[in-house]
Amino acid sequence: MNLRKLLASSISRLIGRGTGFIFAGVIIGGGLSWPLMKIALENTSPQVFLIWRLVFATISAFVLVIMTRQFRIPGREVWFSIISVACLKMGAFLWLITIGVTMVPAGRAALLAYTSPIWMIPLAVVWLDEKLDRSVIASLVFGLAGLAFLFLPSTHVLSNTQALVGNGLLLLAAVVWAFQIALLRRYPSGWSTLQLLPWQLLAATLGLSSLTIAFSDVSLFQGLDIRSLLVTTYVGIVSTTFVFWGMLHIARTMPAISSTISFLGIPVVGLLSSVLLLSERLDVGLVVGFVLIAVAVFIQSKRSRL
Repeated sequence: MNLRKLLASSISRLIGRGTGFIFAGVIIGGGLSWPLMKIALENTSPQVFLIWRLVFATISAFVLVIMTRQFRIPGREVWFSIISVACLKMGAFLWLITIGVTMVPAGRAALLAYTSPIWMIPLAVVWLDEKLDRSVIASLVFGLAGLAFLFLPSTHVLSNTQALVGNGLLLLAAVVWAFQIALLRRYPSGWSTLQLLPWQLLAATLGLSSLTIAFSDVSLFQGLDIRSLLVTTYVGIVSTTFVFWGMLHIARTMPAISSTISFLGIPVVGLLSSVLLLSERLDVGLVVGFVLIAVAVFIQSKRSRL
């Protein structure tokens, strides 16, 4: 047995026994990324931060698929999946949340970005021909009510132009994420999501780097100090590659309802860690909004299991 097979076998055994550790890593790793992003973006431009995040994520993703023996060279049949995810999820979504988190509190940004299940409802009904039954309507009502609480007058979002733009960008990011999910459901690929991941990240990295070099005078190393580099490395390897892979693993090994609701732990950790690390304020509207959105996601996940 060569070294690669030995490593792959060892990883597979550890994965099989360590779902609980993977789950904890996904929730904590994904949640911590939000306040850390805000810290890194104090000195680094969004373009530079996102490019290096994608670079580290791409390298770690290729290492992961090689070590788990899932590496494949893409053919024409998966080009659509690679390009669409690179443009939408890896490109537009990550770009929108990176800009958005510079304008609004990190905890709030985490919650808004994870409202994608709400926006999946109209897309699924209109585009995927799913039925509009009572559970769908209830989920939509709870989700929209949760969003309404996030924009109460006491939050001062509507009276602050920058905050309003930032919240809008984060909600748009959630819509883009939902659209990407619907797109892949309508046009599925024969490859596993993990096999596609490194190529999607590579395409996004090359595309964003090319656009930055062509249309911006920002240096790829501008503002990249030791602290920013460490945070970017963490966000790229842990919060992008590991969290994405971990979510796939948990979704395969845990019941659908449990896994879907459990992923809401990411914005919870994002909220709490932002309070601890950035001294952000945790107001009543934010807490109530989160609870209502969690109920909406629960109804959706329960319906998808039936």
